[in-house]
Amino acid sequence: MSAISGALEVPFVLDDQQATKLFAHLSDPDQNREEFDRLEQFDSRDLSAEIGVTMPEGYELRIIEHFNEHTELEIFVLNRAEKRVAFFNRVEKTDITLDRINPNKPVKQSMIWRQIRGDDAKATRDITEAVFFKKLVQEYNIVVSDSEQTRDGKRMWESLLYTAMKNPKFVAAVGDAKNGNVSFIRDEKSLATQEKWLWGQCEFHKDRLGVIATAA
Repeated sequence: MSAISGALEVPFVLDDQQATKLFAHLSDPDQNREEFDRLEQFDSRDLSAEIGVTMPEGYELRIIEHFNEHTELEIFVLNRAEKRVAFFNRVEKTDITLDRINPNKPVKQSMIWRQIRGDDAKATRDITEAVFFKKLVQEYNIVVSDSEQTRDGKRMWESLLYTAMKNPKFVAAVGDAKNGNVSFIRDEKSLATQEKWLWGQCEFHKDRLGVIATAA
């Protein structure tokens, strides 16, 4: 067990109605177009070459580097032909610190959404892991889960923890922000145990978080 402090980013699983409300600005076609227009107003750059991803024709993987007090990055895929956001990931700063893991620039995934229908789904199928492991963990050293997640977000983090556990370049862990303990995930048995502990809809699940970091 290791100590952890300053952690407030922990996974409480939202029900379907809460999830629908949270992502209405992306799932509703009219609001999605407004979000497309909002993102276009910022100075963004292409991210696909940096992380070795080839996007289908008409799609762009882009990044906005805000670097302000709250929002660090916005990473997104645009469907140019339909003027639609097909993938969106907001990354925020956090003050999390972990024993035995040097917190270079720790961040949390505060929002992640991906279109699950049609060509948009095909175009963004492998984007989540590529962005996470080839950009976020490499650059920021520690990425933690947010305080609230949808069921899709839970499944995404389960997959990310599994991938990190299998790769010696990364560290997969779970933490308890209330008492400061961290448990490292080293095999599939511990992963299954920690998944049951990590997520839920009780108040104490707000004191629990997933952690992925680069190995020392």
